Amino acid sequence: MVLIIFDAMIKKPNYPIESDYFAGYVKKAKGTDLINSLEANLMDTQELYQGLIGRKETYQYAKGKWTVKQVLQHIIDTERIFCYRALRMARQDKTALPGYEEDDYAANDGTANRSLADLITEFHQVRMATISLFDSFASDALDFEGEARNTVFTPRIVGWLLVGHAEHHNNVVTEKYT
Repeated sequence: MVLIIFDAMIKKPNYPIESDYFAGYVKKAKGTDLINSLEANLMDTQELYQGLIGRKETYQYAKGKWTVKQVLQHIIDTERIFCYRALRMARQDKTALPGYEEDDYAANDGTANRSLADLITEFHQVRMATISLFDSFASDALDFEGEARNTVFTPRIVGWLLVGHAEHHNNVVTEKYT
């Protein structure tokens, strides 16, 4: 039996991204391989928020802005929603998917009754599931197109968007909350 080993690196998309808004997140994502970038971002995110436990969990840098816990919950919620979208696209489901209103999610996120440590644990679990999901996709499934929020995406775009989205919010937390 011959074992064939191939390069399973998931590179950034080499095709245009329809939405400048989402393309901005992909551009923010560090690295050249999605799985490695998801893992590195997991470590960076955990380290950032662990440094805020007991100090700034409910801090808002301005009236009407999210607390530190709400920012992390937003990253978690977004990751779950976008992974669902990526799965549907990878399975060639052409059903157009709706967007979601992040402020409505934040208003109902339950973070007031949760600790930041608990949210860090949840983020770790969700990110590990994300890594497993993207690691499971066949290379040809990464570029199947689907529609969400009236925008064309592919699983490849979604994966890199998740890294950049978390990095974006980590930068905001570093600048405004620490």
